[in-house]
Amino acid sequence: MLVHVVLMRLRPGISGSALGELARRVGDLAESVSGPNSCVVGPNVTEEPLSQEFEFGFVLRFAGHAELDAYHANPAHLPISLVIRDVSRTVL
Repeated sequence: MLVHVVLMRLRPGISGSALGELARRVGDLAESVSGPNSCVVGPNVTEEPLSQEFEFGFVLRFAGHAELDAYHANPAHLPISLVIRDVSRTVL
């Protein structure tokens, strides 16, 4: 199994509705393309100092590298990546 983690430090002023739409789109993408076995997406709800201001993210689980590579190569992945870039100061 391979775990793909995306963490985001958000740009100032990103609305809750924009994050809700992003969460919906990430979940829809994970369900519509082959590869991910599971998807969890949402805000960081802990107040731990180790969070390093990463406020939002998602975790996708894949059977292996081939499935992750196919997911990244899928044309439906690019629009989500662009939205993530637009709403984030930093993406890890």
